[in-house]
Amino acid sequence: MITRRDLLKLSGLGLGIALLPDGFMLVKASENPQIKPHLWASITKDNYLVLLINKSEMGQGVYTGLSMIVADELDFPWGRVIVKPAPAKDTYIDKKMGSQLTGGSTSIRNMYEFLRLLGASMKEMILESASREWKVPKEKLQAQMGYVSYTNKKASYGELWEKALKLPIPTKVRLKDPSEFLYIGKGVPRIDTEEKVEGKAIFGIDVRRKDMVYAVVERPPYFGAKPQSVDDSQARQMKDVLDVFTISSGVAVCAKTVEGALKGREKLRVAWTKSPLEGFDDERLSQYYLDMLKKKGVVARKDGDPILVLEKAKRKTSAVYLLPYLYHATMEPMACVVDVKEDRCIIYAPVQAQTWTLQTAKRITGLPEDKIEVYTTYLGGGFGRKSNVEFVKEALEISKRIKKPVKLIYTREDDVKSGWYRPMNATHLEGALDEKGRVIAIYHKIAVPAVFEWAGRPSQVDKAAVEGIENMFYEIPHVHVEFVKVDLPIPVWFWRSVGSTHNAFTLETFIDRLAKIGNRDPVELRLELLKNHERAQKVIQVAAEKAGWGKRPKHGDAMGLAYHYSFGSHVAQVAEVSLDKNSGQIRVHRVVCAIDIGPLVVHPNLLISQVESAVVMGLSAATKEKVSFSKNGPISLNFDTYPLLTMSEAPHVEVHIVRSEGPMGGVGEPALPPVAPAVANALLWGYGIQINNLPMTPESIRSLL
Repeated sequence: MITRRDLLKLSGLGLGIALLPDGFMLVKASENPQIKPHLWASITKDNYLVLLINKSEMGQGVYTGLSMIVADELDFPWGRVIVKPAPAKDTYIDKKMGSQLTGGSTSIRNMYEFLRLLGASMKEMILESASREWKVPKEKLQAQMGYVSYTNKKASYGELWEKALKLPIPTKVRLKDPSEFLYIGKGVPRIDTEEKVEGKAIFGIDVRRKDMVYAVVERPPYFGAKPQSVDDSQARQMKDVLDVFTISSGVAVCAKTVEGALKGREKLRVAWTKSPLEGFDDERLSQYYLDMLKKKGVVARKDGDPILVLEKAKRKTSAVYLLPYLYHATMEPMACVVDVKEDRCIIYAPVQAQTWTLQTAKRITGLPEDKIEVYTTYLGGGFGRKSNVEFVKEALEISKRIKKPVKLIYTREDDVKSGWYRPMNATHLEGALDEKGRVIAIYHKIAVPAVFEWAGRPSQVDKAAVEGIENMFYEIPHVHVEFVKVDLPIPVWFWRSVGSTHNAFTLETFIDRLAKIGNRDPVELRLELLKNHERAQKVIQVAAEKAGWGKRPKHGDAMGLAYHYSFGSHVAQVAEVSLDKNSGQIRVHRVVCAIDIGPLVVHPNLLISQVESAVVMGLSAATKEKVSFSKNGPISLNFDTYPLLTMSEAPHVEVHIVRSEGPMGGVGEPALPPVAPAVANALLWGYGIQINNLPMTPESIRSLL
């Protein structure tokens, strides 16, 4: 982590490159107290490049991917690059997002141009410094691997950096031609590997502060309930318990030890207010969502006259889907350390959203921004969950009340009880074919909570609810997309790939059902529907070819294909599947994935690892995961009742990178949505099974057989 003292050390004599609203600017704190320098990069005297990265590292390799862009343009040795998380400041905002936030598969594509410019500018300034000192034309100097040389002269970047900083930042710099890249497109060893292997990496739960106390929160059995009365007499008698009090989300128990806090919580007796969810179990929730499909929603897209066409069509089909709430299941449950003082607030947290963290701290403490420090630790998984900063809010409330540094810890059960799930949803689909088997109409109606509204960005049509459908590339003359908002007090949030996780499943399985009634090959049908979208066609063709489409599967008994566009990238996948009809157990042996993120891949191995992880996560959700409810609230509180895919069940994942012209797409999320429909489509063609509900558990499959 980077501290204020570190910033001064790294900047030499208080000098740094600042990125202000007008662009780059050099500032010296001692000379211009009105402008405080916020470093993006510095070079130490012993020739280490220190970079402050404004994106959160949660295992996806973003520290490596972003820093190699700077190091490449700078011509700097990779082994001497040091990465620190940037503080939460407006300076480090991702200007394309308007926030310091890691999400939406945007890190590389949003920061790529800026970081190339940063590296090239630093190199130009270093060369100019050497040119002036040695009185040699800059064109005759050579900058390579952290050194500038000319005949018998040679100096490290670190020796030249202090003087380079006194020069004007160049208004124009030459960026490398791709043929000159040292690292981009080739890859480098991950920069965080050594720390993690040696156990030195600091995650949210690892932080310790002097005089720190521990806290846990007792949460209501039903979402929407609040503490009505609290009997804490027994809790206060427990060893190590320091205080018990209500906060916005429940009842906080503070203690000298984690064990003391947990045991104290067990002794609480809390009466809760009534919740509109009391009595809602799985069956009642399912019926509630299905009933919502009968309500009139908001039309998000309408092409032609799909309702009339469907009424008159002779070849048509329909389906109703029901998909469950999903838990993020991060390896590290929520945990953070917060120290609220009268004149200062310090936060150590594994968050994806530094800007939101800063805003929350300002609101709760009443302190100005310059009195709040946010240090981002490593994240033990994020998947969107840790862009929600409610856990930091709780810690702020507790620390402000108890006037001590507080480590708030969620148990796994606390994590599930807090909610913020991928939304449950119900979908009604109708489709029609003409006499030649061409798709002529799609009617898509979805009942789902509004994720963006929960994030404080309400709109008439929730973007997440209809993504992947409202903007689909399939060329169908008559299209109707309608959104019905489900308004329940179960908190929902962004889950890896957000609305594409459910919309890809419903649309892609339905396309195969249309292909089946039209006696069409599903690959051929998709290529026809995408005849004017070359990039989409190409990933389908590559995935089909590499999987051996049309031939007997190498593994398993059936093949299924799905395609989806999300986060700027095109992805097609073929799943090779077998089914034990006696047990209902599905086995996915192999997934062949073709992905097109544009003309440039910064780090191919990171891309492949992200695709592999997305496939495994998507397959886990498709075959195992569901937050279940009884009349007393959520009951899938740990991995004994919320099972995940195991290593022995993971398929072989084969990744093929397809390059094309166009803007750079994202990597972290786009490979997740197609895997569930690819598996379901294999079951349709291989076994005649139509999957309308997830997860595809052995019990649900047996009921279909």
